[in-house]
Amino acid sequence: VGSAIARELSRYNLKVALLEAADDVTQGATKGNSGIVHAGYDDKPGSVRAEHCWKGNQMFAQLDRELKFGYWKNGSMVLAFTGEEERILETLLLRGKDNGVTGLKILEREEILKMEPNVNPKVTKA
Repeated sequence: VGSAIARELSRYNLKVALLEAADDVTQGATKGNSGIVHAGYDDKPGSVRAEHCWKGNQMFAQLDRELKFGYWKNGSMVLAFTGEEERILETLLLRGKDNGVTGLKILEREEILKMEPNVNPKVTKA
């Protein structure tokens, strides 16, 4: 995030310095980066993260056109295997809608297995 802010500020007549808190890059959260660009469906509505996550998500395609870092929009699935987990999916769906996230839906087992045939066959919804 800091690098993206510094890049944006560099477009203006400003002197910008970016300081790393650790002794090298990738020593913080980045080192555990799974490569997922979060959409904001799991963030608490009304939180700062919920306010900015979806907006930031929508910026990645343009950033990739400019910087060519290999952004690939493939989506994600949160898998459910029990009724309790299915209720969590419903909560995530509502949270995402509250946060302005579009394109969310709950998939039935048949749809999941068609999209991802190697997923655990005990999946009930995603």
